Parts: sequence; structure tokens; C-alpha cells
Amino acid sequence: MNSRSPLPHLRRMLHVGPYGGELPVALRAAASVAVPMLVLWATGHLEWSLYATFGAFTSLFGRTVPIRPRLVMQVQAGAVLVASVLVGTLIAVLASAVPGTGWVVVPVAALWATGVAIVSHRLRWHPPGPLFPVFALGACSSVPAGADRLPVALAVAVAAVLFALALTAAFARFEPGPLPAVATATGTGTATATGPEWTISHYLVRYAAGVAVAGGIATAVGHPYWAMVAAVVPMSAPDAAGALMRAAQRLAGTLVGVLLAWALLTAGPPPLVVIAVAALLQAGAELYVGRNYAVAMLFITPLALSMTHLAHPVPVAGLVSDRAVDTLVGVVVAVVITLLTHERRQDAAG
Repeated sequence: MNSRSPLPHLRRMLHVGPYGGELPVALRAAASVAVPMLVLWATGHLEWSLYATFGAFTSLFGRTVPIRPRLVMQVQAGAVLVASVLVGTLIAVLASAVPGTGWVVVPVAALWATGVAIVSHRLRWHPPGPLFPVFALGACSSVPAGADRLPVALAVAVAAVLFALALTAAFARFEPGPLPAVATATGTGTATATGPEWTISHYLVRYAAGVAVAGGIATAVGHPYWAMVAAVVPMSAPDAAGALMRAAQRLAGTLVGVLLAWALLTAGPPPLVVIAVAALLQAGAELYVGRNYAVAMLFITPLALSMTHLAHPVPVAGLVSDRAVDTLVGVVVAVVITLLTHERRQDAAG
């Protein structure tokens, strides 16, 4: 067969790995999202749902390591997620008070992504990289807020983190032991036990410049944080081939995922149904994220859009089209930077 044939790459992109006992992890992740959301629904405060969702993402860290280091990792990641929620909310407060300042999220997110990437790799987080913190910062910055929202965001995010930690401890006996290196929940690297390091210049090129360029372009056409998040995933790959594969998987999965989100949200289900579907989507994402990232995006995309819509309802057509366009922008920026730099992770011993 011609070595330049696209078929091997297509097969790799579509290949779904074997089931590896992810069901307990998936159930824990679903519960970590669903229970805080149900509390907010019962108390009439679904507008705070983003803060709870990002705190709940604490449960996604450390799935490949034993329980004690997993809890340590989740405490670290949870603290960064709470900080990300607060920084994003602070930008939203600024934008609401001073019209025309929403663009501030782009340089702040670029610096935040760089700093979190360095911390996550040095501390051997799994998944590594700044995807969830950048997502939290960007999404929270997009929801109009007054200064009184800051203590609310802090309290809700911290409560969700604590609940996620409690679930991790409770589920520990039911989950499989340490797993071999696999694709992460964001498609952003391998297991932390042998994770290599990068040079500082690599972080600056891949995260500071990449996020800034993607966010800057997308500011004119939609939600910049979606473009910034899309740029982060491929750039966290260990080499150019991995980056290009993850870019293709993210784009393909997102384009199909937005259609699923459109079908769900245009049906106008009540909030309780959206919460139930979100829990199922979170479980599905965890079942497939280590086996095929494109398939996982079929769950992640409608999950992200439904949570965003629940917290800050906007016209569905615009919501899904912006997500598709901004994802394309972020992926293209990531691919261009990858092809121009050809940087590789350095071996940790190097």
C-alpha cells in the first residue's frame, strides 16, 4: 500500500481501544457533576451551574494512579480549577462594569495556560496540560456577573471540589488499580509516571502564543475561549504526529457533537432532563476518552454546550455554530504552530 495513503491515519483516528474497566470511574465522574447540579436546581440557582461543573471536574484527575497520590493530585488540580473560576468571574465582573473590556480574557488565558501547563507537568498531573483550567476561566468570563458573584463562585466551586474528593475516596475500592499510559480525558498526554518535560520556550510557543493567537482571531467571530481550548489540546501532545491526530479527532468529534447538542437543546427539555443527560454524557466521555478521543468528543461537546446553555441561555443555533467555527479556528492555529515549530518534548533525563 502507498505509504502516503490516508487509510492508516483514518484507521488510527477511528480505532476504539478495548474496554479497560472504566465504568466505576465513569459513574464517579457522572455523580460528581449530577449531584451539585441537582442541588442548584432544587435551590433555584442553575445560573451558578458553571462554577459547580468546573469544580466537579476535579474528579477527572489521577485516574491512572493509586488512591493516595490521586487525592493529592485532585487537591492540587481542584485548587487550580477554583482559582480559574475566580479569575474568569473577575474578568466577567470587569466586562460588565466596563463595556468593551471582554478581550482581556485572551492575554490572561494565554498567561494562565502557560503557567498551569508548567505546574501540571512538573507535578505529573494526569491529565497534564491546562485544558480544564483554561476552559473554566474562559467559560466563567463569558457569563455576565456583578461583584457579588465572586463569593458565590468561590463557595460553589469549592463545594463541588470537596464533593468530588469525597466521591474519589468512596469509590476507591471499586475502581481498577493503576492503569498503563493511555490517552487522557482531554487527549493531552500520557500517564504521569513517566511524563517528560518541556523547555520553557516550548511552553511559551505552544501555550502563550498559541492560545493568544487562537483567542484573538476568535474574538471577532464568536466565543474566544472555545478557540483557546481547542488550541490547547493538540499542543499538549508529545510530538507533531500526536498533535495532528488529536487535532483531527477534536475537530471531527466536535462537528458531529454540535449536531447532537443542537438536537438536544432545540427540543427544549426541562432543566432536570438536561442535568440527567449531562450526567450520562459525562459517563460516556469517561468510558471512551482513553480509547478514542474523537468518540469521546461526541459526549464532551453536547455536555459542554448544555452546561453553558443552562447557566446562560442564548439562541441555540448561534451557540452551536460558534462552537464549530471557534473549534476550527483553534485547531488550525494549533496545527500551524505544530508544523512551524516541530518541537518535541525533551526526555525528562535530558
